[in-house]
Amino acid sequence: MAIIGDIRRKGGFLIAIFVGTALLAFILGDFLGPGGSLSSTSQFEIGEVAGEIIPAREFDSKVQNAIENYKEQSGSASIDVATTDLLRDQTWIQWLSEIIMGAEYDYVGVTVHPDEIFDLVTGANPHPIVVQAFSNPETGAFSAGDVISFLKNMDNDPSGKSRAQWIPLEQTIKKDQLSLKYFSLIKKGLYITRREAQRDYEAFNSSIKIKYAVQRYNDVPDSIVTLEESDIKKYYEEHKKEHEQKASRSLEYISFDVFPSTDDSLLIEDWINRKTEELADVYGLEDIKSFVNMNADTRFTDVFVKQGMLSIELDSIMFDSNSDSTTMVGPYIEEDSYKLAKLVDVEMRPDSVKARHILVAIKVSDDTTHITKADSILDLLDNGADFALLATTLSDDPGSKEGGGELGWFAEGTMVKAFNDSCFSGSVGDIVLVETQFGIHIIEILELTEPIEKVKIGTIDRRIEPSSKTFAKIYAEANKFAGSNKSVESFEKSATEIGKVYREAQDLLEGDKAIIGLESPREVIRWAYKAEPGMVSGPFELGNKFVVAVLTSIKEEGYATLEDIRTEMEIDARKEKKANYVKAKIAENDDQNVDDLAYNLSANNEEFDLQVETAQNITFSSFNLAGIGREPKLIGQIYGSKKGIMSAPLKGNTGVFVFVIEEYNAAPAVEDLTASQSRLGSNVQARVEYEVFNALKKNANIVDNRYKFY
Repeated sequence: MAIIGDIRRKGGFLIAIFVGTALLAFILGDFLGPGGSLSSTSQFEIGEVAGEIIPAREFDSKVQNAIENYKEQSGSASIDVATTDLLRDQTWIQWLSEIIMGAEYDYVGVTVHPDEIFDLVTGANPHPIVVQAFSNPETGAFSAGDVISFLKNMDNDPSGKSRAQWIPLEQTIKKDQLSLKYFSLIKKGLYITRREAQRDYEAFNSSIKIKYAVQRYNDVPDSIVTLEESDIKKYYEEHKKEHEQKASRSLEYISFDVFPSTDDSLLIEDWINRKTEELADVYGLEDIKSFVNMNADTRFTDVFVKQGMLSIELDSIMFDSNSDSTTMVGPYIEEDSYKLAKLVDVEMRPDSVKARHILVAIKVSDDTTHITKADSILDLLDNGADFALLATTLSDDPGSKEGGGELGWFAEGTMVKAFNDSCFSGSVGDIVLVETQFGIHIIEILELTEPIEKVKIGTIDRRIEPSSKTFAKIYAEANKFAGSNKSVESFEKSATEIGKVYREAQDLLEGDKAIIGLESPREVIRWAYKAEPGMVSGPFELGNKFVVAVLTSIKEEGYATLEDIRTEMEIDARKEKKANYVKAKIAENDDQNVDDLAYNLSANNEEFDLQVETAQNITFSSFNLAGIGREPKLIGQIYGSKKGIMSAPLKGNTGVFVFVIEEYNAAPAVEDLTASQSRLGSNVQARVEYEVFNALKKNANIVDNRYKFY
């Protein structure tokens, strides 16, 4: 049975990785800055959901828990900004879900009885998270008896860890069961009728052929219609709901890149020259290793390499027959660093090794059972036991145990150091015991390639980076620029004068975390939501550059203003006036067929050029008309018309259409619509969780203040 301590490691991803990070001191510091006030309660609220306040301090605590859980599960000492942001977002979504769905469960009356939980833990069909946590790591077998035994003895743990680890697991099972019941209620209420299935079948399997004429808007001269400001405003009012927008900010920015100066490079060159003199007097693996680790940017790599694995310059010297422990190369520049290399050792070693192993993992940190087990396995091998059989039945390495412990061929440096050294320093047939961070390995060397010359070198490196003096100089330039400009116009003019290209960042949302070309620009976006249009920021330090921005525009949540979308509104309003003009001209004709109408309009009006075309295999599920483009309104009108009767003029996306149905091919008759019903039902049910939650979220009046904190 997997020990309960493995629950968090093995089942954590099923339970819930809570989320993100943010230091409380940072939060408080933001409040107590300009405009901050400890008496302003709202400034300590990360958000509000359905009238329930989410306190910033409590949210931050959950974020910290999420980070620690992630570190424990991933084995990482720290996490990057992107992962922190992801965890923080997950925590937010989880909190929303708990509030919104919790209220919904109460309203509907969905509950989970303790007997259900017990059955999901110990019954015939246990919850997957229980199976994951309590399965035997060697056989994968699950035993309900192991779970019952754990539960009986849980409260006998004086540390309380067993209960603390069990409670989140049980809570997750309950939440999962509540969700299953609630959404099952909705899904059971959804049914695809035979008529719905019939319509769907016909939409895909019937087809129509039409003859049509179209007067394209682009072919009607703009001079034909007069577009007044009132026309534009009227069109905007009628269609502004099609242009709903979120609050956003747009800005321009320039970068002052910080590169190492000549003086910076000379300082590092002087440093590496001093280290050259010092390294010349250092000999022996341990002393050189210590010297490198104390002085270099990169730690000592304790591995032998063959010829061809080093740079050309190093290869030619380190593998020279005259090289010895005094041989040094450098200083030289490589990958933006000054480097210095010294020959540490030369050996004839195999290029590759083929081996197999049996891993005895350390189950509990303060236990010595693994040592006893490893010694016992070694005794069995000494007495002639079959290595492959023991590996298959006893090894804790799932990747190799099925193959009798075989690892195949591997090159030097592929395995961890202790494992690597034992293999490449041994002989065929050797069976050795080695301990690594993974546990104790019993290794048998199966084959070795012919020995070749290999070298071990020590490298001192120091990256050529800008000094604090250089940073200060560039900061002063950026700060001077920021202080000298107070508007968008002066910002752009001054940027051009000093040879800077200003870049645009359009429609940034409150919670955005990225601006193309900038490293971690969150502070720039937060500034944009505090600034007024035309305001120029101070310098932001982002990586190895200082960024100065100017806020160019603000869009508030709601509908886009006429000025924001004026060009689009002018184009569409003119298109509508052209459509009305064309429709009026068509109405003046008494022609009863498409051909006569197209001919007479084109002959009598120089602004008209109607070509008669045919289109076939049009289905109700289509959106496009071949050779024309997207015309869903036209296709809908076609399917609502009668065969042989010319239509009234229709305003489409690309022009005004007149058509007549020439052929209608009905879908073949079918009695069994089960397949259509099943497909439509699956499509509907697959959307239930997503759409229901989004609908509930929309009605929860969510206030999201995270952008003020992070």
